[in-house]
Amino acid sequence: MAKLVLSAQGAVVQQCFVDRDRLTIGRDAHNAIVIDDPSVSREHAQITRVGNDHILEDLRSANGTYVNGEQMPRRILQHGDVMQFGAFHLRYLNPRAASEADFERTMLIEGIAGDSSARTAVKLAEAQSDGIGARAPRTRLPTGRVKVLAGPDAERVVELDRVIATFGRRGADLAVIVRRPQGYFLAHVEGAHLPLVNGSELQSQALALRSGDVIDVGDQRLEFVADGAT
Repeated sequence: MAKLVLSAQGAVVQQCFVDRDRLTIGRDAHNAIVIDDPSVSREHAQITRVGNDHILEDLRSANGTYVNGEQMPRRILQHGDVMQFGAFHLRYLNPRAASEADFERTMLIEGIAGDSSARTAVKLAEAQSDGIGARAPRTRLPTGRVKVLAGPDAERVVELDRVIATFGRRGADLAVIVRRPQGYFLAHVEGAHLPLVNGSELQSQALALRSGDVIDVGDQRLEFVADGAT
């Protein structure tokens, strides 16, 4: 489990495990990490869980959030990252993340870090894939793509080379395709209408996709094409 270590002038002030979906960092007492420094905002930043990753996001603080000496409004945290809040340093420790450095951990789509529905969809896809059987080695990932058959960006080909790809429209009907070692999984994120797969409504919380599946989400029609494992 990932751990946070808060220090000031080399002395450890606080330690905690990242055992929740969201924790906040700031000057006020309600924060999970309380930092008593006048340059730190009352609620300065947050760390959210998305899949197997933890994402740091600045909450429009007055002085910004710095990671490894560089100001960053958002970052997927890596083992050993040091966040600076005034005179305090907060180190992120996650040996598991370090051991999975070759696993696909690229930037997630804009805005997904703060989207609880998207985080839930990722968890559902992970739970579904874990039930298939023994896990494949995490460095062996499938490759595939989506062909846009109709709707905006028709005829476009989207390579599924990231952890999460979204389709549809945010604020309306939205779905995600999650890339896991066991394959690709479709999950509904938001909207009144469930995605259609080969003309039928999505019946499970997360569906393992097969090459050739046709997906309707919002005003898009997509064809999923799988290549196999890398």
